[in-house]
Amino acid sequence: MSVHQSEALTLRTYPYSESHKIAVFLTRNFGKVRGVAHGVQKARSRFSGSLEPLTHVRLTFSRKEHQDLAVIKTCEIVQAFPAYQRSWEVNLHFSYFAELLVEFSKEEEDSELLFRLSLAVLKASQELSIELLARYFELWILRLEGVLPPLDQKLTPELALKVSGMMKLQASELQTVELSPPECKRLESLCSELVEYHLEKRLKSRKFLTQLL
Repeated sequence: MSVHQSEALTLRTYPYSESHKIAVFLTRNFGKVRGVAHGVQKARSRFSGSLEPLTHVRLTFSRKEHQDLAVIKTCEIVQAFPAYQRSWEVNLHFSYFAELLVEFSKEEEDSELLFRLSLAVLKASQELSIELLARYFELWILRLEGVLPPLDQKLTPELALKVSGMMKLQASELQTVELSPPECKRLESLCSELVEYHLEKRLKSRKFLTQLL
């Protein structure tokens, strides 16, 4: 049994017996990791708080060869983005970001760029427009996946130029981007179409965003 350690983002959890949970992480070094967190539903669990969605953690896990589920040894919080400190709109988008990462990340694959992108967007969400960050996040995920088409084939020349410039920026620099409401709507529509086409389904969290915002 090999033991590994990596920075990670918690993506989701679901029950696994009365006191355990299965947790899904995007790790910096090992791609997507699914593992059992033993005793997480007990009082005074050592995992307290670290399994909240999109918490930045330092993860230690073990896994036998050819075993699907790892065993989560420790999960230490590096940085949390507590739900109570965010608006309901940002919380909805965080759920969407987590679902995007579950769908687009892959197991045992280099995820350095995707991890850095995700962490940069989460940090920037404390100060910048969450809708603009969502478009930036979607576009970059599609590019990293290799399925982002040439923008000038999908957008007007003016908007394609603006979006190309936007993608050259760091997430923390997006306050310099100026898009009109119709441009924002067109870009949102395009990103949604591309994500759904690639995944061949519509994400549940995306439905909630459409219905509630």
